Amino acid sequence: MNDQNSTPNLYAAREPVFPRRVSGRFRNLKWWLMGVMLGIYYVTPWLRWDRGPDMPDQAVLVDLGNRRFFFFMIEIWPHEFYFVAGMLIMAGIGLFLFTSALGRVWCGYACPQTVWTDLFILVERWVEGDRNARLRLHRQKWDSEKLRKYGLKWALWFLIGMATGGAWVFYFADAPTLLVDLFTGQAHPVAYLTVLILTMTTFFFGGFFREQICIYACPWPRIQAAMMDEDTITIDYRHWRGEPRGKPSKANEGQALGDCIDCMACVNVCPMGIDIRNGQQMECITCGLCIDACDDVMDKIGKPRGLVAYMALSDQEAELSGKPPKSVWKHILRPRTMLYTAIWGGV
Repeated sequence: MNDQNSTPNLYAAREPVFPRRVSGRFRNLKWWLMGVMLGIYYVTPWLRWDRGPDMPDQAVLVDLGNRRFFFFMIEIWPHEFYFVAGMLIMAGIGLFLFTSALGRVWCGYACPQTVWTDLFILVERWVEGDRNARLRLHRQKWDSEKLRKYGLKWALWFLIGMATGGAWVFYFADAPTLLVDLFTGQAHPVAYLTVLILTMTTFFFGGFFREQICIYACPWPRIQAAMMDEDTITIDYRHWRGEPRGKPSKANEGQALGDCIDCMACVNVCPMGIDIRNGQQMECITCGLCIDACDDVMDKIGKPRGLVAYMALSDQEAELSGKPPKSVWKHILRPRTMLYTAIWGGV
């Protein structure tokens, strides 16, 4: 068959992303937030709240059977559902507000997909080692070592997924009673089905699909462009300072080079597998790990930090013209963000 008449292949096979371990202030912040949010998710159904006789004493409970919702001292009935609608509207407007001011900060630090993927990568790193070891294991043929490590990793992922699905159903019934029913086989079939579905979605989304969920399944990367402008604070690369890139050995040969030594540290730690030096990209979740990696390299070679940093597009233009960048508060407090705040407060 003539190649000119053949149909081009529009599908590109996924290249697995194996982020390297990194330490720094943004990585530490993500660890703390992950611990707090996972703790809230798993612990909340077990909190008790005394409401008197013939009333559930679970602090947070979605009582579908009696069509009511309890949140500590608050009780919401169907005819008061506008409270729930208001909270959902506030959540949406709050997402617009944070994206307008700080880019995809929700995606990088608080999105459940990010939190559970971080947890799954932590397990993967504990079982298989850091990035290079995981790459070697991925590329080697199936043998006893690969079967053993992959089997252990998948088993731990499955247990995390089961705990995730189990915690979710506890929000819809008395948690201690439902736990006993689940293990004794007396729970409603819907409870088992829900746990199974959430177990498998957590297992595959956090373990295998990872960045593909953010890129292909989540609509927010495409919507965010309408929420951001030149004053939105995102992660960027100071190209005017880093270019031209090159190893220190080239500088010793008399070549004029920028601060970027092309070590690929920022790329190797990125959970999305992108190169931030190529500019703003839809895939970037502004998690800050590339900043930690680059700052560590700058410290080692004796260069100032901030080659990769949180900044606005207008900051880049100001620095290029020799002007000082705006303060953070001038970026945050501007007409768009104040309008979102006013609407949020009104709701």
